[in-house]
Amino acid sequence: MDSEEKKDMYEGNLSLSNDDSYRQIIESVADNGFDSEKNRTGVKTVGLSFIPSFYFLSGGVVPMISGKAVNGKPLLVELDWYLRGEGNINFMSENGVKIWDQWANENGDLGPVYGKQWRKWRDTRVVTPEQYELIKERGYEVDGELKDGRLAITREIDQLQRIVDNLRNDPENRRNIMSAWNVGELEDMKLPPCHFAFGAWSRELDPASRLTMAICTGVNHIEHDVCSKYAEIAEEIREIGGDLDEFLQTVTHEWLDCRDIPRRVLNTGMVQRSVDTFVGMPFNIAGYGILTHFLAHITGHMAGNFTHFGFDVHLYENHKEGFEEYASREDIEENKPIVVFPDSWKELADFNWQEIQIHGYKSHPWIKVPVAK
Repeated sequence: MDSEEKKDMYEGNLSLSNDDSYRQIIESVADNGFDSEKNRTGVKTVGLSFIPSFYFLSGGVVPMISGKAVNGKPLLVELDWYLRGEGNINFMSENGVKIWDQWANENGDLGPVYGKQWRKWRDTRVVTPEQYELIKERGYEVDGELKDGRLAITREIDQLQRIVDNLRNDPENRRNIMSAWNVGELEDMKLPPCHFAFGAWSRELDPASRLTMAICTGVNHIEHDVCSKYAEIAEEIREIGGDLDEFLQTVTHEWLDCRDIPRRVLNTGMVQRSVDTFVGMPFNIAGYGILTHFLAHITGHMAGNFTHFGFDVHLYENHKEGFEEYASREDIEENKPIVVFPDSWKELADFNWQEIQIHGYKSHPWIKVPVAK
């Protein structure tokens, strides 16, 4: 890939917009999907298999579609809930979000779902004392001793923190993967994870691409009166004047370092075994887009793109009328939502849905359809 292709990628100037990417998927499913009558919900579907789609994040952009409204509050509250590592919906209930109510038990428990696996993956083993000595520095605690002298040991693994640590200290590590598909605990979950795997990819940018991405973010921030280092560098470049292409050829890492512009781009991908294209997918792509921006924010990156990969990608029969209404609408060209986090946020624990700003989101009204249980 030459420098011009990189520039196009990180500016998002490719043929498909984020609206286009989503619309292409759901229309392909509706037009070409295979019928299925035998699924967990009992509601007929049409669907396709193993489908990728791509969403551009450069400039702080979030893939929130415009053809029908994506409700921002439940999206952010759910993401906050994931990051807390909880399996009980009390946090969401306290914040007025009911999207998980129909699956929870009377106590609000869903079992060891998403966030529990992201932040507190349980690793239990039975080992000899000698084996324990070899691995105890990994954080295991002794739960008890068996009659034969072996030890029951347990630890909790924070998969998301491991990714953050790698992005800071070993960013090109090819093991930046997080899984929610804990085979040993699937039966304990009220609903096994639909989006079950997440990966992060980091590379160093050349100075021209680095500046281009920073300016793109800065222009978007200026449009929405956001004060940031990106807005400052966009203003500085405007004041310098002259030929931007010439400046891009001479800009150095050192010049950008002095302005605290990240050197690296962060791209992510998510794998989803079951994709409800009408209700769930718009929510999922927006949520993982915001998660990518957040990880970039706290690890010294700029977000580049997000890839969604679906196994069983389907449209429910009782969503057909809603889909037809969506399909009759034109996407809104002016829709360009961006996400902004407080500069003070440095760690995963800083995430707070109430402090996140989303600017520039424009959409048609929400379309109500039943959610298959």
